[in-house]
Amino acid sequence: MLRIPFETDPAAFVADVADVHLSADLGRVGAGSERMVLLGGYREALEGFGATLPPGALHVSDDHGAAFHSPLQRHVTEFIEPTLESMTFRDPRVPVHSCMERKTLTTGEEIRDLFRRNPTDPVSVPHMVGGLEDADTELGLVLGPAAFGTFQNAGFPVVHVESPDHVFEAMTAVYDFGIELPPVDDAVMGSHR
Repeated sequence: MLRIPFETDPAAFVADVADVHLSADLGRVGAGSERMVLLGGYREALEGFGATLPPGALHVSDDHGAAFHSPLQRHVTEFIEPTLESMTFRDPRVPVHSCMERKTLTTGEEIRDLFRRNPTDPVSVPHMVGGLEDADTELGLVLGPAAFGTFQNAGFPVVHVESPDHVFEAMTAVYDFGIELPPVDDAVMGSHR
């Protein structure tokens, strides 16, 4: 985990560093002059890279044993590939915004590709939030722990649902923000009731 100047291209920042990979660009943090990035790599490579930075700039976690969203997870991609190939992916009814590029996924094959690339390719909160903003999103619900305040700069309100206790708050937010839900298609809901 590392903060870098906001204008710095996160991928370029580590492009020439052996065995250190950009895992996630979490976007603008703090006062806005920096972005938070997550890196993946073997501990020795990460610590070696950290030694080239100001003391304490790079935080290497003891909590994670895997370098998610990096080429080091190629074995995961290979393991899940037969399952992904055997599954049927349908075109999404609700727009899906990629976390890998600023793009709306509209086909089942694009969704399959997202699952295929997720273990090994870096993700980007700014790409995902930008796509949601392009779609005039009115409210975001983030399921799971808040990621270092990276959604604080979204152009729409964001509610964090970190535990089952927060579901009520999330549903209340939909009402409080005046979000109008589209009518439910009875033909679709009939099989889910």
